Amino acid sequence: MAELHIKGYILRLMSRRGAMWDDEIAHEVLRYYGLSGEYWYGTVRVTLTDLFSGGLLDEVDTTVDPDRTGGKPKLLFKFAVNDFGTERMAQTGLLEASR
Repeated sequence: MAELHIKGYILRLMSRRGAMWDDEIAHEVLRYYGLSGEYWYGTVRVTLTDLFSGGLLDEVDTTVDPDRTGGKPKLLFKFAVNDFGTERMAQTGLLEASR
């Protein structure tokens, strides 16, 4: 099976699991694609920003938790796929393929 693009994988993941923190999403994406390092972690966070700014995700919470970010005080975001995101997933075949 061909690998799904990262945006599609993120949307499917969140559609199945519901709201997720950006660090949890990054961990799952890196594990799925066999990637590691700050570059790829940052790439996932930028992708989430793109999905959010495109109106497909809602920000549902924020926190600063140094225990989850290697002792560094970084802002974490919790996102959820919204109705528009679900509609776009259905229109592009992502929603049907995830079930």
